[in-house]
Amino acid sequence: MKKIKRIVVSLALCCFTAFTTVPVFAATAKIQSWHLVDSGKHLDWSGSSAYIGQFQGAVDEWNGYKSGVIRKDTAATIKDVTISDYTEKSNVAGVTSSSGTIRFNTYKMGDYTIAKRRYVCTHELGHALGLAHNQSGDVMYQYVSSVTHLSSNDKASYDKSYKRY
Repeated sequence: MKKIKRIVVSLALCCFTAFTTVPVFAATAKIQSWHLVDSGKHLDWSGSSAYIGQFQGAVDEWNGYKSGVIRKDTAATIKDVTISDYTEKSNVAGVTSSSGTIRFNTYKMGDYTIAKRRYVCTHELGHALGLAHNQSGDVMYQYVSSVTHLSSNDKASYDKSYKRY
């Protein structure tokens, strides 16, 4: 009887563990072939946008992980990135180019919550830092979400890109 009881308890524990275990995704640090960080390891930006508050929040998020990399352009620095807005009927919310621009589509951004706008700003800055699209739950996921904090995978990708600067 004791042996049967132990088997039942063991099976119950196995079933409980199987249904309550959260899957863990392996880090897949992904970077692009280009970035906009200068030789001094800074990304100096200027320009204007209707989403400047969310953009500054995105700057703070990235700088919270690696302090002082992203800075507002001053007379003493050379601008690496210009931010601006544009309007286009499309599903694209933001675009970062290797030529040094980050542009936000007011057609899409205007309908988003503050969190989604911040996501787009954080995501586009990630491209400027050299990060490529990655998995769900990351700021660098290719589809708009409300994720506004860097995942461990975002940080691993940033670490990998940072070594190139």
